[in-house]
Amino acid sequence: MKLRPLKFLTLLLNWIKRRKSTQILPQSFGYSEKIIRSVYSPININKNKGTLNSNTFRTPPNKDEVSVNRLDYTNANFCKNISKANQSVGQRDYFGFAVISKFQIELSNCGIVYTPILKPKEKINIFHSDIKIGYIPERGKELPSEVSKKINDLTKLARFYIDPNPNSNYWEGNDLT
Repeated sequence: MKLRPLKFLTLLLNWIKRRKSTQILPQSFGYSEKIIRSVYSPININKNKGTLNSNTFRTPPNKDEVSVNRLDYTNANFCKNISKANQSVGQRDYFGFAVISKFQIELSNCGIVYTPILKPKEKINIFHSDIKIGYIPERGKELPSEVSKKINDLTKLARFYIDPNPNSNYWEGNDLT
């Protein structure tokens, strides 16, 4: 039996309520587990080259967290709908995805932690995690070179998937590998 994403999420959330736990998925990540990052235009891409900008994996000021999802436990449609909900039309438009493995994150001397979002109800995301660069940047200050290298390494290792139809509610692009 194949469940629609919304039906699956409803069943899963009901199970979570009965379980009363914040640990929904395994805390540890598989060696080759796929991690997915939303890509927005124009901030995350170089349109002339059709490539990712390194700021795709840059942490926001005063935080050491790059928001991602565990693709091995969810699907592109769920991730696309979350990405579209977080866009700012005309300033930060959903454009596609960057996919990277846990091994590649570690190869970049970064880490990843499971951080499910359980509140508020309309923003629940049990697949959410954060890549940890190991540095908390200050607004307006240049990053140390070793931190910039980590971010550049993540960007180079990630596979970039442009969404062929960003207005659709369903992923219509290539398989995310």
